[in-house]
Amino acid sequence: MLLIQAFEEILYVLGGFDFESHIVSTTILKFLTNVYICTMLSLPYLPRYFKGFLVLTIALIPSFSGSAQTVASLWEAQMKARQEKIDFLDFAHSNPDWLIPEASPTLKTAVPSLDALETALLPWGQNPTATDNCMQVLFADNYSCAQALGVLHGRFGPFIEKEIEASGLPSSFQWLAATTSAFDPAFEQDNRAGLWGISSTLAQESGLLSINGIDQRKLPEESTRAFIDELMRLQRRFPNDPHRVLVAYWKGMAYATRWTGKPGYDSELDERITLLKVVSRFMVNIQRPSFELNWINQAQTWDTLECTNGVIRRANVLQNTRLKPSEIEELLPWWTSDVLACENALKYGARITRAHVSLPAVQKSSADSKGSKAAEPAAVSVAKTSTIIEVSGMVMRSGSTPCIIYEVKKGDTLWNIAQRYPSTTPEELAEVNEIIDYIRIGQVLCVPDRQ
Repeated sequence: MLLIQAFEEILYVLGGFDFESHIVSTTILKFLTNVYICTMLSLPYLPRYFKGFLVLTIALIPSFSGSAQTVASLWEAQMKARQEKIDFLDFAHSNPDWLIPEASPTLKTAVPSLDALETALLPWGQNPTATDNCMQVLFADNYSCAQALGVLHGRFGPFIEKEIEASGLPSSFQWLAATTSAFDPAFEQDNRAGLWGISSTLAQESGLLSINGIDQRKLPEESTRAFIDELMRLQRRFPNDPHRVLVAYWKGMAYATRWTGKPGYDSELDERITLLKVVSRFMVNIQRPSFELNWINQAQTWDTLECTNGVIRRANVLQNTRLKPSEIEELLPWWTSDVLACENALKYGARITRAHVSLPAVQKSSADSKGSKAAEPAAVSVAKTSTIIEVSGMVMRSGSTPCIIYEVKKGDTLWNIAQRYPSTTPEELAEVNEIIDYIRIGQVLCVPDRQ
């Protein structure tokens, strides 16, 4: 009986530990629990039904040391939650065929070679269990996680790729936005925020918190440039070790300096590296559709918030739209104050989905409803765009084909503009005018004219 009481005391003490943080303690707890139950079973005076219950308990005791969620499983939950965000749901409603039933990934005919970061991460592919955990997430539920990742990359990937390529950094760094935030600008966890999980310290140093009421960590373009600047700074410290640059971004330069640079030093870090390695190579190797133009068209259906006396008030937005406070934080995560200056709203794109606008949709003109050909473009100041010039009465784009100047009106999208001008396509309009997100009312576009 004294032995049993001793076990009970030890179990009580160990029961107070945080089991996900103290793996050794939970392993001891499991062992002691089994010993305790076996000791109880040896007592002759216990009823048979109670002994049967104890035997069942031993069989059902989980392996506490393995009960903590893996990095891959946490990321899977993060990706599922990302698909429930307003922007993704709005996109899925307009593009229901984004998820291909019974899909299976197909390798590209010419698989790209490994970049410097991927080469440095090769040792983390030697753990089959960790690699399989990551692959299972990508293949689960009809390959839906990987398909959703492709959709989200269509929104942010083109700009990120362009910026990283210009910096000379390895391209696979772009997938850190996928494994960190699931491409979610509203991401916030452990004092880190935005696509890249930028810390508040780095944000202060980079000037991302310099504008009152705006957290630029949650602005994709601004945060991406700050992220790249930080990687470039770390690369100067570790010029030949891109994997050490990665770890320095995650855990600081001091940690990265003493880190061995090999698997086995930090199990949680190993899992994070493995996830990045698997996701980046998988997404680069497979054939997948581009959703860039779909997102451009989608963004054009979103409406700007109304400015009054030079500002937008959060209270007015809640009163005049269907948005809830949490939805404002989701759609405009970078807006952190009660009042937003109109110039900042225009600069950073304070737009909401049309489903959340209370005002009725604008009626199309009779000319538009009949599908008639566009009227002659209105006289517009060519100075509004630096790449469009006028030569001898002909509107032309510098170094390109002749084009017609078109000023964007409310309700316009690249698709319906292209419908009015058969000589072009939405894709060409986006390329010629260097559109990466959405068009704005009053914006001047070059419509290629080959007639």
